[in-house]
Formats: sequence, structure tokens, C-alpha cells
Amino acid sequence: MLQFTTKSASLRLLVLSLAFATNVIAQNADLVVPTGSFSPSTINPGSILTVTATVKNIGTNFAGYSHLTVYISPTTTLTDGKKLATVSVEALAPNAQSELKEFLIPIPTSFASGLYYVGWKADSYDEVVESNESNYFYLPNTRLTILSTPVLERHFPCPLIFIHGLNSNSKTWDNLASWLTDYGWTNGGRLDYCLNFDNDLTKASAQADIFDFTIDGNLKLGDFYFVNFDVNRDGSVFNNTIQSNQSAIVKQGIALKAAIKKVLAVTGSDEVVLVGHSMGGLASREYLQNSTNWQADGKHHVAKLLTVGTPHGGSNAWTFGIVDGYSEAVRDLRWSYSNGASGVYLFGGNERDISTIGFYTIDVNCNGIIGDNIVGLNQKSLPNDLAFSCIIGTGGLSGDGVVDAARANLNNYYVIKADTFLTNQIHTNLPSDLATMMEGLDEPPFFQQAYDVKFGTYYFGLVTSQSVGSIFSRDYDDFRLRTNSKGRLDIKVRNIPVWNFSATVFDSTFKLVATVLSNVKSRIDTSLQLGPGSYFLEFDGQADKLSWYYPYAFNLQFTPTTGIDNADNVLPTGFVLEQNYPNPFNPSTTIKYQIPKQSHVSLRVFNALGQEVAVLVDGEKEAGFYQARWDAALPSGVYFYRLQAADYLETKKMILLR
Repeated sequence: MLQFTTKSASLRLLVLSLAFATNVIAQNADLVVPTGSFSPSTINPGSILTVTATVKNIGTNFAGYSHLTVYISPTTTLTDGKKLATVSVEALAPNAQSELKEFLIPIPTSFASGLYYVGWKADSYDEVVESNESNYFYLPNTRLTILSTPVLERHFPCPLIFIHGLNSNSKTWDNLASWLTDYGWTNGGRLDYCLNFDNDLTKASAQADIFDFTIDGNLKLGDFYFVNFDVNRDGSVFNNTIQSNQSAIVKQGIALKAAIKKVLAVTGSDEVVLVGHSMGGLASREYLQNSTNWQADGKHHVAKLLTVGTPHGGSNAWTFGIVDGYSEAVRDLRWSYSNGASGVYLFGGNERDISTIGFYTIDVNCNGIIGDNIVGLNQKSLPNDLAFSCIIGTGGLSGDGVVDAARANLNNYYVIKADTFLTNQIHTNLPSDLATMMEGLDEPPFFQQAYDVKFGTYYFGLVTSQSVGSIFSRDYDDFRLRTNSKGRLDIKVRNIPVWNFSATVFDSTFKLVATVLSNVKSRIDTSLQLGPGSYFLEFDGQADKLSWYYPYAFNLQFTPTTGIDNADNVLPTGFVLEQNYPNPFNPSTTIKYQIPKQSHVSLRVFNALGQEVAVLVDGEKEAGFYQARWDAALPSGVYFYRLQAADYLETKKMILLR
């Protein structure tokens, strides 16, 4: 009898436990993506895909802040998908639905042509306790067609130029390049330079040694480019036998001048960002710190320098057996020689101070004359009108195994504010540390270093963790814009991956004009009136562990308000989508829009679930001012209308009240 009672109690306990567990599950939140949409249905790699979706809490408990990720996949299996963007999601009460999430995604050029599913995963960071953790959704019956021909566009305000280090080549950047391509950024091509064209290691004449093998026709509009010094006398690459990639840094700086000129020409940009691994950072400094290397207008045209494991203070690491220890490059990078003399290239001195060491040539300045007094690179002034960052490896002995940590920090040689990022990596692995590289590439936080941006272009920025010893706890990204007249500035921000984000405009005196908070949502839409002049647009956000992985997107449109009159044949200067009128409306409303050039125009209406409910315009339009009327035979509610023309995308909200 006692045994029976014990078993009965155990059974009752099991039943109660199961009931309690069931009740807990029933009380959980449950985030789902009820539906979504995308456009266009057929797209070229490099073009921007617009994806919309909402998140709904179908559970019975409150859901705190979370994230939503969009995927593109050849199948409807989540693990086969490629994550392309993640946005923040506001807290949702039971049965509540989020704002309409609009993703702007440049299709990576690495995608093969074919058919793809578009899908989403709610709570993609697993931040919410849910009754269903497999809450992903692919559109089952609609697929995206990706074509084979890429569209060449720029999405980063300044093109990046990557320069490799000693005895290396442009393949140093392959992992990073693949990553940037996944962002949807475009590889603009490679610039090849042979730096020992005369094949005489005992002479160092820049005029005889430098030969440009770049195929200009292979350069295209892009976000990033590569300089390669691993080039033979016949132009073949990645197998040089003449120490081209072990040549003097003076020659590297001269070649970089030519490379920058070509990149500025092909992109139409006014500035570039230089990224140098190891000695590539010294090559960048050689260009910057010698005004004779600058462009024809007397300017260096560099917005930022990021050095990665660069021996700013030299490196005496043992090189024999890895590279030729008597090469010009090894001579230049040493902080001292075996005779006790300081490294002449970095710290100055007479070329004859190194005459007994055994280097093939001691002609540090490559002018064909031996015995010059050299002003060391670290004795020359550094321009102060650009931003600086240093990535410093700590995965080896006293640094990254090749460069001591202290000697990789540019701040130890100049009184500047170079951001420093430490990573537990060895020297050769630094360019493949993607998170740290993206932190180093982050936009400048100071107005004086702001990147110039233009109207009507989609740019992408990063919310990243700040550097060691930074005065900021948040990430600030500064951009400069200019207006020629009075008018309206429309600011559109999408793909915001963090809960805490804002957009602020300052005038040229740094006086606050306006600020808008995202309030945990993933988008910002705002307009303000500006007069002619220069302004600064500053985005700031609180980085999280993965925000560096997902860029935010922004677009600026400016509409002059002085003297526009279509009757006088004045054409629009930019794309504009105006707020519908009346709003709220019943049952009709008018939507006005402007296009500055002939374009295929699509004006569509969506409900709050992201479902298309009306097509108002779908066809070619000449430049001009237009309006479309919508007679809504639909129930009351919130609707969204979206204009797409060329690379312009804009969505606005309207309310139908029956």
C-alpha cells in the first residue's frame, strides 16, 4: 500500500510538472514574420533590392527588443541561406505587430545567376524567450531572379585602396575582399606595378625601376581596389623573381601616387581611403608625407589611412629564409642595423651609415646618388587633415610576431588621434580578422574629417565598437553635404541594426539644426528646410556584438524651393516623393513625385503586412513633375506607397479612414 501511494504521488507530480511546463510555454512570446515582399523580381548583381516585412508577436507574453534578419537562398532551408541584413525590432505586446521593416540590400556580385528564395528569421539573435525558436519564413511561391551581368555602383563614400606588405601581393586581401563583396560592395580592380624593372639590385633609380603594368581597361567603378607590387618585368603577376615586392619604400610611394590618380579618375571621387598591411602602411605614409608625391593640384586626396600591423617604428624581425635580408625593403624597415646605426629610412642619417651592412644598395631615396643625408620618415610632418587608424596584433611575441605592438602604434611617433584596435592575431592573419578590419574602416567621428556625400545616392555605413582609449562610448559617423540654394533636405535611413541610433544635422559652425531618434525602430524618415551652404550629417549608435556585420543604408535628397515652376520648363534636380494629399483620406488621394531624368518608374501601394495592393505607375517617364491618384476600395488602415526610379527608392505612409 505504501509503495502504491508513493507511485501515485510521483504520477501526480509528473502530471503537475507537465501542466506547469505547458503553461510556461503558453505564456511565452512567439515572434513570426506573417508575410513579406521584395522588388524588383528580377535584378542584376550590384543593384539594390528592396525587401519589406513585419514582425508579429502571436504569443501570449510580452516580447522585448529583438532583431530580424533577411536571407536569400537557393532553397527554403534556413542553413542554405545567406544572411544579407539585420535590423532592430521594437518591443511587441501580445498580438502586436512591428512597423513595416524595409531593407535596402545591394545584391552581392558573388551570387551566381539563377532563382532564389527570399526569407526572414525573427528574433535572429535569440534575445526573446519563445515557444517556437524555429521562427523563420521563406516566400514559398515567389522567387527572385538574379541575372548574370553586374551593375557597377559605389556604396561607400570614398573608394578604398588596399596595399600589401613585404614579399607579398594583393592576395593578402582575398578574405576581406570576399567579405566586402558579400556586403554588396564592388571590386573595382587591381593596379600592378613592377618596382625593379631594370632587374639590377645594385641600383635604385626610381625612373628606371618603376613600370606601370596596370590594364586601365580592367578598372571599373567600384568601392575598393588593390595595389600589387608582385610583378615581373614581363607583366606577369604573383611569381616575381626580381624582388619587385621587396623594393624600396620610396618607389612604393611613387607608384601609389599613380594608383590614386587612376582610382580618382575611374570613380569620380575626390578622396580615397588607404589601407596598408605591414609595409603597405609605410608606402601610404611615403605618399602622404612627401608633397612631391601628391596629385597635380597639390593635394593628397586621402580621407583616411588605416595601417594594419605596420612597423611605424621599424621591425628587426629575423627575415633570412623568409625574404631576402639584404633587399631594399628590409633595409628600409629596420629601426637599427648591426653596426648600431639607426634605420636611415625611418629615423634619418647619411646613406653611408649603412655601407658596411651588405645590402644590395644603400640608395635610400632612389635618386642614383650615394651619400645623401636622409630626413627620416618619422622626422617628416604628417598631414593633419585626414583620419588615422591602426590595427595592432598581439598574438605573437611582444606584438604580432613580426612587429612589436608599440612600434605598430602611430600615436607613439606623432601627436595625433589615431584610433587603435588590438587583436589577438599574428602578423599574417591580421587582414583576415574581419571584425577588427571593419572597426578600423569605420567612418571618422569628427566634423573636420567628414566624408563628402552627394544627393540621390545610397550609401552604407557601419556601427562599430570604438577603439582603445576612445573618448567616445558610442559610434559617431560624420558626413559632409553641400546645398547651392534654399530647399528641403529629405533624410532616409534604413537597415538600422541597433536599438539606439540617431541622425543629427549641424551647420558649418557646428550648430545643431535638427536631430531624429530611431526609437528602437529600424528606419528614419525626416525632412528639414536648409539654406545654401555646407552641413554635417552625423549618425550615432550604440554598437552591439554583431552590428559591424550589417551596414545601415542612407539616402539624401535635396529639393530647391526657390523658383521651381514647371510651366517655365524648369526640370527637377533630384528624385522626390511627396506626402500624399489629403492624408488621412477617403476614398481618394493624390501622390506627387519628381524625376530628374528619364527613368522606369514604379509607384506601388502596400498594406501593413507588406502585401502589394495597387500599382499606380509602372513604365518609362521623362524628367518632370508628376502626380498619381489612388481610389482605394479597401478597408480602413495604414498603407504604404513606394516610388522606385533608377537607383532611387522611397516609401511613405498614408492612412485610409472609412
